[in-house]
Amino acid sequence: MGEQLWGETDSKSCRENHVYFGSEPWVLPATLSLPEGPGPFPVVVLVHGSGPQDRNETIGPNQVFKDLAWGLCSRNIAVLRYDKRTRVYPQAVQQLASFTVADETTDDVLEAVAFLKRVEQIDQTKIFLLGHSLGGFLLPRIAQQTGDLAGVILLAANARPLEDVLDSQVKYLLTLPETTDVMRQALREMQAQIERLRTLTLDQNSDSLGLPFNVPASYWHDLKTYQPVQLVSTLSIPVLILQGESDYQVTMAEDFHLWQDATKDQEQVTCKSYPGLHHLFMVSNTTPATPASYLVPGHVYPEVIDDIAKWITTGHLL
Repeated sequence: MGEQLWGETDSKSCRENHVYFGSEPWVLPATLSLPEGPGPFPVVVLVHGSGPQDRNETIGPNQVFKDLAWGLCSRNIAVLRYDKRTRVYPQAVQQLASFTVADETTDDVLEAVAFLKRVEQIDQTKIFLLGHSLGGFLLPRIAQQTGDLAGVILLAANARPLEDVLDSQVKYLLTLPETTDVMRQALREMQAQIERLRTLTLDQNSDSLGLPFNVPASYWHDLKTYQPVQLVSTLSIPVLILQGESDYQVTMAEDFHLWQDATKDQEQVTCKSYPGLHHLFMVSNTTPATPASYLVPGHVYPEVIDDIAKWITTGHLL
């Protein structure tokens, strides 16, 4: 696969606007990328993966959301990207008595949609959500909570519970020759934490448990009964599910094929995978990718952005 460098934004095709949305105490800084012209434009809200991500979803030298924003904006689609709550207010989030994905992700996505409804350059009938990794995993639930979406786009979204995804990632990383002894020890501790997570009961206190990433029990309890694969089939809006075939975190066999099988009779759902791309939808230097793949400078593969733009504009990929 070849690769295209995006370089700087073309001022003739995209205007980057620094904005804020949300309400106290969780006001978030964001960038609204608008195509040139009066509009109104379709718009995409970018929903992060796990961790305290910035608005560009910076991972090593790569910036997935910046690539998506500039690429879609150059195709006449507005994009809103923002710094995640866990990045802007890390201490305040840690003090929450019952932290869940609503605090991490969902509530701010709903605030972003509400903000866009007040922007005159936005076509109110064409508000889309695009979630990457954890963000994609949560989109069926988020879509269920707001009835004003034109569609949702899932990029490298796990279909399995988070603990199953973590378990398979740890097992894979333990097989890699570049994994050091120190890393192996940390991975084995993670395996023990995952096992504790599997037996977690509602009456257990998070303070007494060593759970993955030090995330409290309330977070995992919230997701215990969440079934995104079943839920996505009940959505009446269009759904686009995309997957890199060299992804080791969210895999073809254990995740993408579950989405495919569950939605094969759903006309509103479109699935597509891309050979040679890893979790960031960039060209992978190995198959499957490894953590080192994310340290290679790259850009979101142009075909992915073309497909997203085509689907938003026409409703299909053909």
